[in-house]
Amino acid sequence: MRSMTGFSESMILEKGTEFKCISKSLNSRFLEISIKLPSGLKSNEGWIRDSIQKNFSRGKIDLEIFYSAPQQNQLAISDDLIKAIKKNEESVKSRGLDLEKVSYSEILKIRDVLQKDAVIKPAKLKTLVNNTLSKLKKNRISDGTATKQDILKLVKKMQKSMSAIKKLEKKNSLQMKKRFQRYKKELDIKGKDLNMTEIFATLGKSDINEEVVRFDSHLRLVANLIKSKNNIGKKLDFYTQEMLREANTMSSKALISEIKNEAVDMKSSIERMKEHAQNIE
Repeated sequence: MRSMTGFSESMILEKGTEFKCISKSLNSRFLEISIKLPSGLKSNEGWIRDSIQKNFSRGKIDLEIFYSAPQQNQLAISDDLIKAIKKNEESVKSRGLDLEKVSYSEILKIRDVLQKDAVIKPAKLKTLVNNTLSKLKKNRISDGTATKQDILKLVKKMQKSMSAIKKLEKKNSLQMKKRFQRYKKELDIKGKDLNMTEIFATLGKSDINEEVVRFDSHLRLVANLIKSKNNIGKKLDFYTQEMLREANTMSSKALISEIKNEAVDMKSSIERMKEHAQNIE
């Protein structure tokens, strides 16, 4: 089980330039990809997008690559750059144009402009991106493992509630019978005057057996789904909706408060599980 939230970063050094790749992942019903690359690396967007699609199926994933000189080199100016600036300055002066001396800060600006399209070898760029995506994947798996443990606890809690409800079903049926007998006595209805169709319809409105069976079935499917190594987020979201519907019906149909209370507890667990379903792949 993998979560849809995560963060990762990797760094690689290429010819004195530090390239860094950062990837963030958030919740999304589908796979949304956003890639930000320096102008000199724009041509790599295609295969980077393919790599993300191969590794992830859901989530809003942002990947950004940027570069800078290492901290110890951020104020360094190469001899070649100084020679080039001096040579060009002399060339301009020879044409009759009077120039002021170039300041240190201006030389740094010139250096940064020239480094705007820093280049990294394709193999190193792939290593940088793949390392970042691998770390993001592991991060999402780690978060997903914690989520799985919580979902398992919720399943066990609902199984306990369902066990209690099944034991209370007889009490609920007895309550239905008592209600029918009371109405019959209060209204002084004779046997020949009974409309059995209406009676069964009325009793059926308080019978929760069908809801119990369906809820049990959904809960078993969820328990098996959690063990799966496939992506389960969308399926789990569907089952939580179905379980919530059955729990609501049980709560409204039951005649005794004990069943209503158990149904309310289950609804609370289902809501928590639904939140998890929206955050796993």
